[in-house]
Amino acid sequence: MKKILGIIVLGLLLSGCIASVSPTGGSFKGLKIEADKSRIVIIRRGGSLIGMDTPRLGIIGTTASQYYFPSKAFIQEEVIAGKYKISVTKPTGSTGLVWRFDPFEIEFVAKKNETIYLELKTSSIGFIHSTKMEVIDKSYALENIKSMQRVLRTDNP
Repeated sequence: MKKILGIIVLGLLLSGCIASVSPTGGSFKGLKIEADKSRIVIIRRGGSLIGMDTPRLGIIGTTASQYYFPSKAFIQEEVIAGKYKISVTKPTGSTGLVWRFDPFEIEFVAKKNETIYLELKTSSIGFIHSTKMEVIDKSYALENIKSMQRVLRTDNP
């Protein structure tokens, strides 16, 4: 019993040493999209042990932006309609952040005056880790986003 308690205490101490990103953008507000723009909303529910992993997510198109994307958070960005690529990669530099998955990219077209809802999904079963980005239904996104905080470009570890 003492060994188990010791492992739990050590785990709690170490988890306090792991770099993290705290979203500062507040809760979701379904405001109107600016005229002739498009909106990208990406959610990440998390909830597993790999939830502490934080990727660098880039949105590349007419403009480019970069986020550190923790679990239980969302990204909302207004963009000019057109082709976009989202890249999910391991953070580099001295951030202290971890990402155990292979980098990947997805491409899509953002249409004028429309919102596209995406979800970054991660799972881990034993030594098998997987991650994917999926287009999701608006009602599913809005239901899940209620308990999340918005990540801003300026939110760094």
